[in-house]
Amino acid sequence: MGPETIVWIVPDDASQADIAAADLRKAGYTVVEQSLAAASRLAADLRVLPTASLADEATLRLACAADRRPTLVLAHDEAAEAVALEVCDLRDEVVRLPQAPQHVAARLERLIRRERDSAWLHRDAVTGLLNRRAFGLRLRKVLEEMLPGEVRGLVRLDLDRFRLLNDEFGHAVGDQLLRSAAELLAAGASPEDSIGRVGGDEFVLLLSRYDLQTLVNDAHALLKRLSVPIEVPSAGRSVVLTASAGMTVLRPHFTESEVMRQADAAMYEAKGAGRNRLMCFETAAGGYVAPDIDADLDRFNEVTKVFSDRLARIVGDMGRRLVEGARRQALQDALTGAHNRRYFDERLAREVSQAHRSGRPLALALLDIDDFHGINANFGWPSGDGVLREFAALAGGNVRLVDWLARYGGEEFCVVLPDTTAEAAVSVMERIRAAVGGHRFEATDGRPVSVTVSVGVAMTAPGDDSPVALVDRAGRACLRAKAAGKNRVVLGDAAA
Repeated sequence: MGPETIVWIVPDDASQADIAAADLRKAGYTVVEQSLAAASRLAADLRVLPTASLADEATLRLACAADRRPTLVLAHDEAAEAVALEVCDLRDEVVRLPQAPQHVAARLERLIRRERDSAWLHRDAVTGLLNRRAFGLRLRKVLEEMLPGEVRGLVRLDLDRFRLLNDEFGHAVGDQLLRSAAELLAAGASPEDSIGRVGGDEFVLLLSRYDLQTLVNDAHALLKRLSVPIEVPSAGRSVVLTASAGMTVLRPHFTESEVMRQADAAMYEAKGAGRNRLMCFETAAGGYVAPDIDADLDRFNEVTKVFSDRLARIVGDMGRRLVEGARRQALQDALTGAHNRRYFDERLAREVSQAHRSGRPLALALLDIDDFHGINANFGWPSGDGVLREFAALAGGNVRLVDWLARYGGEEFCVVLPDTTAEAAVSVMERIRAAVGGHRFEATDGRPVSVTVSVGVAMTAPGDDSPVALVDRAGRACLRAKAAGKNRVVLGDAAA
């Protein structure tokens, strides 16, 4: 289906077609009317969500957040408009009814143009900043085109204790705080600077200044901009964000991965030193020192003074990277890159405990690739490994940042969805199931491989559930999906 194909959400018991949807058809659009539950299984690229078709505010919030497709929300009253504006991201449009058909069509054209705009595709959906890929491209271009004498720096900034704020206020407030942080950084940056969000609560800034001291001073000033009270109306209080930041100075011969590693090492040094501070990768005992000090023979005496401290820091950085690498290897599945079983067991216990304490829902899905042994038998083990890698990438790419994927064993994977209702979890799993079914998997010899997945979903129950019981109920639901014909999602029974 092309981008002009629209899924129009209608009530489950709708007895006749929506008049506005019929008007859009007359205007030349392909409009498919579906219930909210069935819409996720339709391969349309745009969605129209009339709020009058939804039962209550909770359903509206879920409907806005659970589908990643660009959505035009038609709010039937002021309260619905306020909820939609709070929950929807920057890819969506919200309009208040009544609207003439041509106005609705104009809004849809705007969504289509936005999706086709490559610049928009390079933006982070929550903050509007450059995303990881776009920032990486910008950084590589700067490094390739740098001239001698240019003063540029890379700052990697991580919000302190942001996960605790997410747990206390919820993810909607967490997204508001991320947007506020992005606005504060953008307001203090120069027009030539580039700012991106590279994941979670981590931001990167590419700064260009006249001299080294101004670069350092401005990096400190940007960090201080975050330390202002940010009002959280839903919580009835304000929050002061702090951040730990690491900076490195760019040189033409450096690579993107090298400068990112240096900024990352300095950022973790800032966290280890007490947070809410900026550390420079090139900092030595006597203050800020340019990175090319080792090549400057005229300053040999200064080099000898700082050499021992510099060496100690390098050894410390290497040690931290080695420890971090070993930790990742111990908790990461080598084949797929997903979290492994050890990580799953340890973190699931914490997630279940947190869900019990907060009283918030926690969903767990067990995904089992259908007839995987036949894939290995018919196409060979290397082809099976390729299927596992591509499956993990598809599953991981269709969940939120707060959700996480682990390889449970063999061809079985688990997705853990914190603060998620049963309906939303089933919707996410249907999206993954459809993505897997629509993806072209290939064997090593180029032959197509048909891949489907059966999914069982289980929910925690307050105070009377354990991680083992949760996995067991998801597993039994997955078996029911297999028995019912495979390639489907089944919601498990509630805890006894």
